[in-house]
Amino acid sequence: MKLMLAYEAESIVPLKTTHGSPRVEVYELETNEEGMRLTLDLIDEVRDEANARNTVYQQRASLYYNRRVKKRFFPHGDLVIRKIEASEVGERGKLDSNWEGPYDVRKTLGRGSYKLETLNGDEVPRTWHASNLKVCYV
Repeated sequence: MKLMLAYEAESIVPLKTTHGSPRVEVYELETNEEGMRLTLDLIDEVRDEANARNTVYQQRASLYYNRRVKKRFFPHGDLVIRKIEASEVGERGKLDSNWEGPYDVRKTLGRGSYKLETLNGDEVPRTWHASNLKVCYV
């Protein structure tokens, strides 16, 4: 059988290959079944090793991420502004401001949560996380 390739070069495709695959030539049914049974017996160990590798990977990824996180801390009495998106004040336009305030930090609750109050001394409802706050430079 002849095929025409690009630039009118001819190629001959052999009908039978003289060399078989080593896997096919060495295949034995009994040995294969024994190997499959052994593999099924060891599947729990293989899963445990994969789970251990996954845990190590997750720990490394966590360490990598946590090294680059910038922690925000606002002491009592600081002036901050908060995201309008987090306060859910309603519809706003594309050109509206993304931040509102300033607010005074009334109390630090731990783990990045803060109670705020307006400059008039009125308490702002609910707590606010540091990711939704920014220092206000007035």
